[in-house]
Amino acid sequence: MITNRTSLRLVAAALVSLAAHAALLAGTWLRPPEVPPELPPLTARLEPQPPAPAAKPQPAPPPRPRAAARQPQPAPSAPVTVNETAEAPAAENSLTVPAPATEPVVVASATPTVFRLPEKPPLPDFPSKGRIIYQLTMGPDRTPVGRTVQTWEFEGTQYKLGSQSESSGLIELFRPHRYRYLSQGTVTDQGLRPERFLSSVQRGSRTEEALAVFDWESRSIRLGRAPQQTTSDLPAGSQDIISFMYQLAMTPPAPGRIRIPFTRGSRLDMTSFDVLPQEIIETPLGQLRTVPVVQVREGDRESLAIWLATDYRNLPVRIRFYNREGEAAGEQLVSEIQVSER
Repeated sequence: MITNRTSLRLVAAALVSLAAHAALLAGTWLRPPEVPPELPPLTARLEPQPPAPAAKPQPAPPPRPRAAARQPQPAPSAPVTVNETAEAPAAENSLTVPAPATEPVVVASATPTVFRLPEKPPLPDFPSKGRIIYQLTMGPDRTPVGRTVQTWEFEGTQYKLGSQSESSGLIELFRPHRYRYLSQGTVTDQGLRPERFLSSVQRGSRTEEALAVFDWESRSIRLGRAPQQTTSDLPAGSQDIISFMYQLAMTPPAPGRIRIPFTRGSRLDMTSFDVLPQEIIETPLGQLRTVPVVQVREGDRESLAIWLATDYRNLPVRIRFYNREGEAAGEQLVSEIQVSER
């Protein structure tokens, strides 16, 4: 067994040696890969692009001959013009330049639009929207009882003014107060021209409402509580209690006495106001320079006074109300002003 195995190993070794020598002689022995030569470094440089050569115009292809009609057709009564585009022969591997487009045909027409310049805004220096928030106090000692929010909005030649006062705290719990006013109308070169004014005053469980309708064409005004309303003459420049304040803001009066037809919704009276010298007042916004406009008290009627802030587009920053005895019944003092152009 050992002899046979040894003989087999000797024969296998001889065969391997013989194959190796044969491959060496034939030149097919594996060789290590050659090391590639080192490449030179790449460099790049930006140079201006040479101008493109002008494209040479290509001659238009000859028109394709039309086939002759087999039978003659009668001539039409009116000449008809037909525009046909010559068909270019298809050329392989070449670009075909399209023939110039024919004149467009009008299939419909409309009346040209007339462009007009926008109307000049009647109040270019006054913001289109805004609101004023006031601290609301009552009595001569100015006890805080709530707040008031006044808003205005101008859209084109139309305006809308609103004022809403609400009590809070103990006053709201035992005897709530609500004062709501709404004024709507037109803005003219002379200022505000009210057309409708609504007043709603709630004291406790009692509510009083009044409506004033301004008819400027017939020069009449319908006002009072519905349905017991009356109609009277409407003087030029008449205002309601809200439009009156912003009318003064937009057209500040000169010092002295002025007279304005004025209504709170129930009656229209020719009311006098004194425009006093400037006065500095203390507010939550700091010291403000203002012009006081005080209603002249007549008889046992209620009255009011407003302070226009000269540095804030003459907006009313303080409004004080007096009862029929001439005592201070309530006051609104500005705490915030917000304006917007949209």
